[in-house]
Amino acid sequence: MSLKRNNWILSIAILILGWTTIFFLQNSIEKTYRRKLQERLVEEMMYFPSGKFLKPVLMEYQDLGADLVWLRSIQYYGYHLMTDRRYEWLGHIFETLTRLDPFFIAAYHFGSITLAWDARQPTPAIKLLRTGTKDNPLSWQLPFDIGFIYYSLLNDFDAAGYYFLIASKLPGAWNVLSRWSAFAFERAGKNEISRQIWTDIYNQTNNQAIKALAERNLALIQADEDIAVLQAAVKKYRTAFGKYPPNLYELLKIGYVKYLPKDPWGGLYVLKDSIVFSPKANRLRSGK
Repeated sequence: MSLKRNNWILSIAILILGWTTIFFLQNSIEKTYRRKLQERLVEEMMYFPSGKFLKPVLMEYQDLGADLVWLRSIQYYGYHLMTDRRYEWLGHIFETLTRLDPFFIAAYHFGSITLAWDARQPTPAIKLLRTGTKDNPLSWQLPFDIGFIYYSLLNDFDAAGYYFLIASKLPGAWNVLSRWSAFAFERAGKNEISRQIWTDIYNQTNNQAIKALAERNLALIQADEDIAVLQAAVKKYRTAFGKYPPNLYELLKIGYVKYLPKDPWGGLYVLKDSIVFSPKANRLRSGK
């Protein structure tokens, strides 16, 4: 019995030792593989050829080359997304890819999104997209992506409105893009451009909901312009008298404004704590 018991204990010990050895060996192999993969990726990117020189070398196999580079871009992005989130060579890869296939819209789109948001390089992303628009002038996706980067990351609403407007005029574009353009121009303070776009939207649709949306935003633009005039008069009064006027009628009384406009909904503008506002416009903007 004792011999059997000892053999059983020895077998268990050998089994545990074996599993432990396998675990550490596998862990070591995986660490070595990850390190070698990282080194291999870096080395490959260091010697990754520019599309300018690779394109003539591949001759009639440029499409095949582009497909292979596309697979490499996905692998490179995926690896760094799961590890260090550093994308040093991402722009170079997509520059090569789009040189090989300048009509590969998905490459411009994916490349610009990953460059702008993951690599935090919005300017190279916009450069990549602008290159794409030269070879793909009818693609609405590329100017839209440019506008989206300007709007979301760079807060350049004027440029965003411009590119949204271009995209809205191209075949197959989303119907909403003209509205995005109008919103962007309004945020940029370009009320005249925004007003013209909303007027065009109103005149070109039979959808009553969109007409109502256009009317709402045209009214808000008018309210903003009225408020700007009245607010400037309040500031002028403060400079002249060292205090704010007690009400808006005081501005009319001393000639700082020629008349007191009503807001686009027939209500009155209000002066409170030195700020001019329209109660109706405030409710609309707050969604009430």
